[in-house]
Amino acid sequence: MLGGFCMRSYAVSPADYTIGFRTKRAMSNSEAWEYANKKCGILWIITGLNGVPLTLLSVFLMENERVLSFFQAALLVVITVSAVISAVAVEIQLKNKFGR
Repeated sequence: MLGGFCMRSYAVSPADYTIGFRTKRAMSNSEAWEYANKKCGILWIITGLNGVPLTLLSVFLMENERVLSFFQAALLVVITVSAVISAVAVEIQLKNKFGR
């Protein structure tokens, strides 16, 4: 969630290398930069919001160490895959909206 909020709030034009959705297509112009950070920021916030209840659920699983370890590993995979999917989705949107 924090990454999403940072993308939406602190990734300002012109594109720089400190924070934001830094791909060649996103950094091609200020309109693409702002669009990419807004879209990806929203997706990361949604992913984070969905992860909060799952993370809190892991607190209740602390009694069984084996289940907790499996649950935390699964949660890490889900969040990582969600981040990759959101990056791919934003790249596709950028390509459709701004072309090559």
